[in-house]
Amino acid sequence: MRRLRLVLGTELSAKNKIEAIGSLEVPILRYSFGIVNWHQEELQKLNRKTRKLLTIHGHHYPKVDVDRLYVHRKQGGRSLMQIEAAHVVEMTKLAEYVDRMEDPLIQVVRTHQQNTDSAALQASRCLKTEVQKEMRKIKDSIAEKTKER
Repeated sequence: MRRLRLVLGTELSAKNKIEAIGSLEVPILRYSFGIVNWHQEELQKLNRKTRKLLTIHGHHYPKVDVDRLYVHRKQGGRSLMQIEAAHVVEMTKLAEYVDRMEDPLIQVVRTHQQNTDSAALQASRCLKTEVQKEMRKIKDSIAEKTKER
């Protein structure tokens, strides 16, 4: 959050601030996703705190649609990376990597993973598809709203 405050305190344009957040803040969290056991509530809390800081610094208005922050700029949004979606993507990529590798040490990890938290991996895969479906719905609704205007 310290980097986020520093970025928001600069005199960059709004677009450049969002890009700086995406290139400075999110990769630090993404790196920890495979190592630290993040809970969904913690990720939601980080998203809320990010939106709160954006509101404090005048880049997001409290009564505006929150989903608009996470939609691409070309579709009328701000292109901010949603931390929960990034977590799902990273965990799914990590699981696919472990499933795909033939290295003996990775096979040991795979058997350990299957014994301990295969349900969590399945849940992360299902969550990824749900997030993708929701993002498509949001994009479609924004596209419809912009066509109406």
